[in-house]
Amino acid sequence: MTGKPENSSNIYDVIKHSFSKREDSIAVKHSNKGSITYSELFKKVDDLTIILKAADFKPYDRIALFMEDSIEYIILALAVLNTDAVIVPASPSLSSNELDSLCKRIKVKYLICKKEFSKFRNVLKLDTVKSKIAKADILQSDIFDKIYFYEINKNCVYSKKYMAVDSPAFIRFSSGTTGESKGVLLTHQAILDRTSAADARLNISQQDIIAWFLSMSYHFVVSILLFLRRGALIVLSHDNFPNEMLKSFEIKKPTFMYASPFHYNMLSKNENIPSALLSNVRMAVVTAVSLTKKTNGMFYKKFNIHLSQAYGIIEVGLPFINDRFDDDFICSVGRILPGYDLKIKNRDTKGEGSIQLTGKGMFHAYISPWKKREQWFDTGDIGYLVDDYLFISGRKKNVINFAGMKIFPKEVEEVILTFDTVLEVLVYGENHDTYGQLPVAKIVPQKGAKLDLLSLKRQCHKELDSYKVPKQFIVVKNIEKTSSNKIKRI
Repeated sequence: MTGKPENSSNIYDVIKHSFSKREDSIAVKHSNKGSITYSELFKKVDDLTIILKAADFKPYDRIALFMEDSIEYIILALAVLNTDAVIVPASPSLSSNELDSLCKRIKVKYLICKKEFSKFRNVLKLDTVKSKIAKADILQSDIFDKIYFYEINKNCVYSKKYMAVDSPAFIRFSSGTTGESKGVLLTHQAILDRTSAADARLNISQQDIIAWFLSMSYHFVVSILLFLRRGALIVLSHDNFPNEMLKSFEIKKPTFMYASPFHYNMLSKNENIPSALLSNVRMAVVTAVSLTKKTNGMFYKKFNIHLSQAYGIIEVGLPFINDRFDDDFICSVGRILPGYDLKIKNRDTKGEGSIQLTGKGMFHAYISPWKKREQWFDTGDIGYLVDDYLFISGRKKNVINFAGMKIFPKEVEEVILTFDTVLEVLVYGENHDTYGQLPVAKIVPQKGAKLDLLSLKRQCHKELDSYKVPKQFIVVKNIEKTSSNKIKRI
């Protein structure tokens, strides 16, 4: 025990005190690295908390966590939160220079990782600290093989505004699809509020077995922490290739899936994964990238499971999760969940306008530079309502203005993706002296496929207004992605 009061709003305390009677159930299972029960998880987190506090981890300290998904990632994250320090998740896809830049910009005090860096010289002597603490065997376990703890900036000075925040927990980053990412500050109370709000639709329970595919660096607060809070079993695969996914499903047949369209497409197309493996799934949530009818159709045909599109926003939480699966609504993000409010401002004649949200679990502020949030958050997306169900047309920044008419890249991309030989597509606007912008499409063909551009163009003319059809189709080998695996917009 860490000596905190039972009424603590710290998310780890809430998780721990919720499961005193079910601590022998499995919390996390890894396809290659065994499993850990809730009682073992709590023991390791508490032991590590003592060590980190002895090593001078303090409330408000910013701790960069730079690791692949694993059982140890979860232990480390919970221990950092338990010290009341603040986690700065750093994607393992970041280069050494990008990681260095992030640490300097955010004033990271400590870095935890599995890589040895010559530029980060001040390694914490945690073995020395540990030797003074009885029964603290956390660093000797196989799970914690070669974990490096770097003291990057011992004398960090944080702003008065930041130090006045009540129980900060996370500094997360926007995806950076259209520009520089922004640090989003979340408190422990915001995490509790947004996990409770999302669970009004997800209904996670102790009987759930979660198939996990996404990066914990980007998806942890409203997913991993919610699953642990409800006592579910999280199954991690070694990687996202079909053989490892198959191994994960054979270990424990999932009841709940939380993944991107990429993963659902892979499951649909892989002949080694029989439909029976997902026969226990009660809900399959789509996040990170927009769902298309093609992806849902393939998945439903094979597994008889409809996909639920979710609308997740770092600054807000998970205010929309679709529950309507007829053809006209499958690509909706659903009705707004209890605890949130929606405004669509500046609607045009088609009812499309700027999506603004407020509600439970809102972020506290942006940092670097500091900017306090307002009551209503402008998502930067444009959308419209049909029977109270929200549809996302696209990002404001991505709208193509062609001869005074708006073109949403997402709508054009969805049509192009229905073409069998297309793997990926990016539609963007190219500046033009007469028309303002011309729609252009970059296309990655399916591996080994020959792309018939003339037939593709004809299909676009059948399904789109003529002005929306790209004026140029460019075949490329790949399309640049962000570190969260979203297409990087031009």
